[in-house]
Amino acid sequence: MFLGEMAAMGTSFCWAGGSILFAMAGRRIGSYNVNKLRIPIATVFLSIVLLVRYGNLFPTGCDSHALIYLSLSGIIGLAIGDTFYFRCLVILGPRQGSLMMALAPVMTALIAFFMIDERLSLMAIAGIFVTLAGVAWVTTDKKDNADLDRREGSKAFGVLMGVGGAFGQAMGLVLAKEAMGDSFNPMSATLIRMIAAFVAIWIFAAARGEIIDTVKALADKRCLAALSGAAFLGPTIGVWLSLVAVQHTQAGIAATLMSTFPVVIIPLTIIVHKERPSYRAVLGAVIAIAGVAMLFIE
Repeated sequence: MFLGEMAAMGTSFCWAGGSILFAMAGRRIGSYNVNKLRIPIATVFLSIVLLVRYGNLFPTGCDSHALIYLSLSGIIGLAIGDTFYFRCLVILGPRQGSLMMALAPVMTALIAFFMIDERLSLMAIAGIFVTLAGVAWVTTDKKDNADLDRREGSKAFGVLMGVGGAFGQAMGLVLAKEAMGDSFNPMSATLIRMIAAFVAIWIFAAARGEIIDTVKALADKRCLAALSGAAFLGPTIGVWLSLVAVQHTQAGIAATLMSTFPVVIIPLTIIVHKERPSYRAVLGAVIAIAGVAMLFIE
């Protein structure tokens, strides 16, 4: 009971920690390099987990339908969508950047409605909008004055990258849900998505002659430590939990619960940056939690 919802909340916690670490790494080596490097690191982590848990380095028993859909999910969601999102994070900062990802649940619900005929109840729809209102209230807090890096684009470009990242995540989730059905192993599905994203993004990097420069970025030890921690939290544990979530609950509800990570970021920023949250941020967190409660009640 509530397995999908609990997995989605676990995803939110993983992505909150990962967002802070990815933003730190991105400001040292660039957002595009972050995505190129975190995917192979996560692929290694996932292969080790699969070997320990199931005795195989790579997934087995995957039919052509699941393989195609999961590969497309990885390319659209992880290679393309996350590249956009990380650039958005670097430009806008973790909290402002995460606001753009609040668009993902609405996009997910719409795509799921048209692609797999998944319909939400009125309570679920209300819960989604209450949750997103709380997230928006938190992430538009003017107290968030973190130093922003404009080398990767203007604020308007950062917003555009955020919209692209939200769409990529939404489409990736729905494609993965269609591929897995009710019984396909989410850990294996996560690794297939990661391998497809790995191949796609590194073919593109090779075509642009970026391989050597990207590998050189690993010489930054502090960045490598942040990147490894973020890769374990985000694309390894977080993405696996996100597939558990969409497999066991409706895609729109899962995406909404995952989108609460800007609220989870609040206590993390207190710990990491010694930042004291405003009353606005606290109120937004309470509103978001009320929306989450509505989704659980539904």
